[in-house]
This record gives sequence, C-alpha cells and structure tokens, in this order.
Amino acid sequence: MWTDGVASIGYTHAFYPEMAPGHLAFALLLKGFVPPLAVGRAFHYGELGCGQGVTTNLLAACHSASTFEAVDLLPEHMEGAQALAAACGNGNAAFHRESFADFARRGGPDFDVIALHGVWSWVPDEDRAVLADIARRRLKPGGALYVSYNCLPGWAADMPVRRLLLERVAAGEGSLPERIAAALAFLDRLALEGGYFARVPAAAALLDSLRGKSAAYVAHEFLNRNWAPFYHADVAAQLAGAGLSFAASATLLDHLDSWRLGEDAAALVAQADAAGRETLRDTLAYTRFRRDVFLRDPVRLTAAERGRALRALRFGLTVPRDAVPHSVTTPAGDRLLEPALFEPLADALATGAPSLDNLAQGRAFDAVVEALTVLVGLGVAAPSLGPCPGAAAFNAAVLQANREAPDLCQLASPLLGTGLVVDLLDRLFLLAEHEGSDPAALAWSVLSGRGQRLRGLSSEAENLDELCRRYDGFRRHRRPHLAVLGIA
Repeated sequence: MWTDGVASIGYTHAFYPEMAPGHLAFALLLKGFVPPLAVGRAFHYGELGCGQGVTTNLLAACHSASTFEAVDLLPEHMEGAQALAAACGNGNAAFHRESFADFARRGGPDFDVIALHGVWSWVPDEDRAVLADIARRRLKPGGALYVSYNCLPGWAADMPVRRLLLERVAAGEGSLPERIAAALAFLDRLALEGGYFARVPAAAALLDSLRGKSAAYVAHEFLNRNWAPFYHADVAAQLAGAGLSFAASATLLDHLDSWRLGEDAAALVAQADAAGRETLRDTLAYTRFRRDVFLRDPVRLTAAERGRALRALRFGLTVPRDAVPHSVTTPAGDRLLEPALFEPLADALATGAPSLDNLAQGRAFDAVVEALTVLVGLGVAAPSLGPCPGAAAFNAAVLQANREAPDLCQLASPLLGTGLVVDLLDRLFLLAEHEGSDPAALAWSVLSGRGQRLRGLSSEAENLDELCRRYDGFRRHRRPHLAVLGIA
C-alpha cells in the first residue's frame, strides 16, 4: 500500500467527528433514510485504515455496549492503537495489523458501519476493489459505508504542485522529514519565479498551507504514488457495483445549498438529475474533500417516521457559548445567523444535550432542524444518540499519556458520544485537577521537561506566574463548558 518510505513515518493522531454514530445518524435522517445507528441500539463498527486508532478507541470508549474492529498495516499505528485501547480498557475494540486483502479473508460478524477515512484516495486500484468487496459482503442490509476522499474538480489546480513535491522528495537525500523540508524550500523558490504559481492562485495557496504542516501529514497526504482524486460520480459508480447507493454527505453544509452556494447556484443544482447533482455542487463550491455515506439496501422513512427519529436525537455545543458565531462567510457572502432563532437555540444547547423534540417546542420544526444542521456543519455543535458513561477511562488514559505524548489532543464527551480537541495546557490543567496537583506546577514540569516554555518568557518564575494566570482563565471560562460535556 505505502511507497517511497511513507511507512517510515507515522500518521498524525486525529479524531474525525463525522465518523461519530450520532453524526452519521443525523446526516442520514436529514435525507430521510433509516440509519443503522439509533438511540439505545448496539452496533458493530469497522474502521479500515485506522491510522493511530484514535477515532476507533474514542468511539469504543463512548459506546461500550457496541463492538469495534480496526485495521491498519503500519506497525507503529497498531502498537499505539493497541496500547491506548489497553490503557483505557477498551475490551470491545479489536485492532488487526494486516492488509485489506488479509482482512477480507477474516471471518466475523457483519458490520452496521464501515468507515474509510483517508484511504480511498491513497491506495491502489486493487485495494479499492478489495474495500468495495468487503462492503459488499460484510455490511448488513441497511448498513452504512462512510468514505472520504480528495475530489475533483477541486483538486485539479493542485495536482502539478503535488507531482513536483513527490518528485523532489524522491530525488532528495537524508531522512524523509529532511527531504520533505528541502522539497518545500525548492517549491518556495520556484513560486518566486511566477509561472504556474502566479497564474493559478489555488496552487500558491496550497504551498502556503503546506508550510505549517508536519512532515507526517505531508508524507501520508501527498507522497503516496497511488494518490488520486476522484469525481463523486466515479466513486458512486464503483460502489454501485458492490450493491451500495449514495445516501448523504457527512459534510452537513452540503445539505443546505442555499447556505453554501447562494440562491442562484442552488437553483442550478436543484435542476440537475440525481447522477450529476453532486459533481455540479462540487464544481460550484470548489469542493476538495468529500465525506460520503453509502447504504446497502437503503430504506426510506415516511415524513412522520423521519420526524420522530430526528426528535429523539440530542444536541450539545462543542465550544463555549460565547464562541458560537453570529454570522458565517459563505461563497455567496456573509450570512447572519438569525438571532431570534439561533440565540435561544444556542442558549439551550449550552445547558447540556437537549433532545431535538425539546428544542423544537414553540418553534417551527423545519427551521430548528436547519439551524442545527448549520451549527453542526460549522463544528460548534454535535448530535448525540444519548449519554455514554464509558468515556471517562479514555480521557484518563489520554491525560496521562500527555505527559509524554502531546499529540493526543482529543478528549471524549460522555454527554455527546464524540470527541473534542482540547488545548494542551487545558489538558494538563485537567490532569493536575485529577491528581490533586498544583496546575501551574504540573504544566511547567511537563513543558520544561520537553525543553519548552511559554512564548516570550524565559525564567521559571515568569512561566509559573503566567501559567497561574492561564489556569485562572481556564477555570473561569473554559472549564465550565468542559464540565457540562462531562469532560472536566
């Protein structure tokens, strides 16, 4: 699968909220399909190409009554994933270090959900055929396949940049991170000469973005010779051969063309036939990355059934109340979040995880559903199938690991059944509270042990004073929100 030394460097630690059961259920219900995930129902979930295993471990900790399987070929990934599973007691998660072809020969129960994040665009054709066959044979009727991929036409302008990067790294000397740094420096010099970079702003923007990325990210995202972007229609056609049909985008703003595209562009999309609608939307929105949900033997809900299922979902804020935006910037321009609807809705979400049924009391149901779609699509709210009491063990394991491994930055919310990125200092403050230690002193011991200090400060006394001030800000402004989510 991996080529040109990419296997010599581990992928980033990351959690992908679109893969959470509540999020997938909400996306499918918005389109009127019966989701394989529902309130109070156990499920079997598979992640193929799990990387460091953070997503599977976090979801397994949250959904302790369900079972999970995850597959990855890299030893470093599997060792870390299995160690994290052991540390947080995830006996309901099995991690397999093997190829997709080997996993395809493995027996076991069929899946309610199979998730492929960061896989489809990065493996050869034969592996994509194996993955489609696994979905064909192992997904239950009504089961969902989540698949994300780099898509066209959004990636068209960037492909020459990626090709230059690949060739320069392959021809370089030294370790992979050294070759990546040298290749990016060369592209910087090349961009100064104009040419393609001057005529194609998107190419220059990609180069700018790569300067801030880690070597691990650049390696796994760009340096695999099997890398390829796809039109949605081509992915849908291949999966149709496996008996799967496209049901919904897990990128929730894709459900609201009037928000994402503007009224005139939305009208063009609405007039297209089903086969071409997604590619037309991707063209108008300049989409670079898709998160698609396909179903095997999909079942449609009646309007009444859809309404009842939506009302059973719960929602909560993933950010403090004062971080909820008042407006958003879209391709059609700035759009105000109507205060009369969004302000009381955000206030209610800040108190916990009320059901959509409660949120809709005294309000127009469709307007509330659309507002929640916007808030979840913006990443400031999340849907939930219900409280998840097992998340505390995952958080304790991550906080302990943060003494040596700051890359683990996601904590699990037992209220929402999903993960949230929490700042390193805030995680160290939580660790100190858990242990009954002085927060500033513990944070300084970890930072100084890594040879780090707060920006602009040199002495230990200055750092400790500033850490005390920051802990006070955490305690007053951010901790209350984490407490509502069940993290603090």
